[in-house]
Amino acid sequence: MSKSQQERTIIYKRSAGGDELAIGYVTADGDIFRLRWDEGRLVGRFTADGRVFRKTIHDERELGTFTADGQIHSHGLFEGGELGWLDPDGVVVQGGLILGEEEVGRVAGPHGPAAAAALLLLFLPDDAEENRKMR
Repeated sequence: MSKSQQERTIIYKRSAGGDELAIGYVTADGDIFRLRWDEGRLVGRFTADGRVFRKTIHDERELGTFTADGQIHSHGLFEGGELGWLDPDGVVVQGGLILGEEEVGRVAGPHGPAAAAALLLLFLPDDAEENRKMR
């Protein structure tokens, strides 16, 4: 296993049936990748001070923040605010003032808070939007 693969934190999403699917990963350099056909596609980045950005066609947009202890806050989703957290065992929980608590995935690797933030701020909203379009 290469050094860059060892430094990856894998992001798993829990399906409606309870299965876990690897959907992306974050790297030690702060890049966020979505897995497509077993290859990573750069979709965003995170910073050392806990900010998460989505890559856009011409620039990037800040989505929210995370703390070292795994608290995740959104700047815009559901009018901003607390979005969820990372449990010490790697389980990602979505919950806040508006949402009920729900385990939505897990992360595995050295950059857990950043990976959990990517799941809640970037991957889950993208999946929800894709599902709305399909209906």
